[in-house]
Amino acid sequence: MTTITQEATTTELERLRFSSALSTTFFSRMFSALTAMTFREKGEAAANKLWFEVLTNHQGDRYAEGLRKLGIHDDPPAVAAAKYHYFTNIIGGLDMEYVEESPKKAWVRYRAPMWMYAGVAMIAMPASVRRTVFSSWHPRNGKYMNCPQLGYVGTKFSMEGDPYDEGYFIEYDHDIDESQTMRYETVLHTPEFDPETAPKLDPVLWPEERILKARPKFSAGYVQATVDSLYETYGEFASHQIVASASRLLAVQLTPELAATAGVPGRSVADIATFHERLLTATRRDARVTKVDERTYRLEVGSYHPFDESYPQGLRQAFFEFHSAATRMLNGHVEITRTADGDGEAWQLTDTGRWLW
Repeated sequence: MTTITQEATTTELERLRFSSALSTTFFSRMFSALTAMTFREKGEAAANKLWFEVLTNHQGDRYAEGLRKLGIHDDPPAVAAAKYHYFTNIIGGLDMEYVEESPKKAWVRYRAPMWMYAGVAMIAMPASVRRTVFSSWHPRNGKYMNCPQLGYVGTKFSMEGDPYDEGYFIEYDHDIDESQTMRYETVLHTPEFDPETAPKLDPVLWPEERILKARPKFSAGYVQATVDSLYETYGEFASHQIVASASRLLAVQLTPELAATAGVPGRSVADIATFHERLLTATRRDARVTKVDERTYRLEVGSYHPFDESYPQGLRQAFFEFHSAATRMLNGHVEITRTADGDGEAWQLTDTGRWLW
C-alpha cells in the first residue's frame, strides 16, 4: 500500500511540474508581451502608467493576505517586507537573494534573467520601467503594515546596467511622510548573500505541490491585471488590438520553446491539436480534443482562465491569435478556425494538404 501511495504522489508531482512549467512560461511571457506592445504602440509614459496600475491594483489586500499565508506577519516590519518580496517572487519563479542586516534593515535582490523580459527584450524596454516597478510596490508596504516608519531605498537596477535589482527596507526611528517612503541611493558595496543562512519557506505551509499550484497563478494574475488596466485606459477595441498583436508576435517567438516544453516534437495536425490541448489544460482552461477524420481534429474549449464570462468575446478572439499564429508556425498546411459555442468555443484544425501562405 505504501508503494502505491508513493507512486501516486510521484505521478501527481510530475503532472504538476509539467503543468506549472508550461503555464508559467506562457503567462509570464504573455504578460511581458502585453507591456512591451503597449510601449511599442503607446510610448514610454504609457508603459510606466500600465506597470503602476498593474502593481497597485488591490495591492493592500494581496500584501496583508500574503504576510499571513507566508507566516511572517509577526516579524519586524522591515524584515517582514523584505521576506514577503523574497518569498513571493521565489514562488513566482524568480531568482532572489535576501540579506538581513538588522531587525530594522533587510536587503532584497532580484537577479536576472527577469522572467518578464526574456532574451534581449530587457534591452529594448525603457530603463524607467524598473524604477516605476519598485516605486509602485515597495514604498507602500509600511502603509499596509500600519508602520509609518518603514521605507524602501533603491540601490541598483538591472535595466541601468547593474547585475540585479537591489534595495533595502529600513525602519527609521521616526515617522516619515509619503515623499520619504522611496529613496534612491548609490551604494557601491552591499552585503553578500549567503544561501545557507537565507530564510526558507516553511515546508509544512509550502510543500512543493502548493508552490507548483501557486506559481502559474502568480503570472496569470499579472496577465489579468494588465488587461484590466488596458481596458480602463484605452477601452475595449484598442485594448483588443494590443492583445491580438502581442499574442501573434509572442507565438512567432515562443511556439518552438512551448512545443518542446509541452512534449510535442511533431508537426502533424494531430500533434498540433495535442499541443493546443496541453497548453490550454496547463493554463486551467477546459479543453478536449477529438478526431473527426484523418485530416481534421476538433477542440472543445470551455473555461477562459484567468478571465470569467464578464469579459467580452472579443478578448477571447484576441488571445486566440496566439493559437492561430502558433498553428501557422508549426505547419503551413494546417488551417485553424474558432467558433463561439455558447459559453465555450470550438476550434477546428484541418490539414488542407496544400501550402496556405
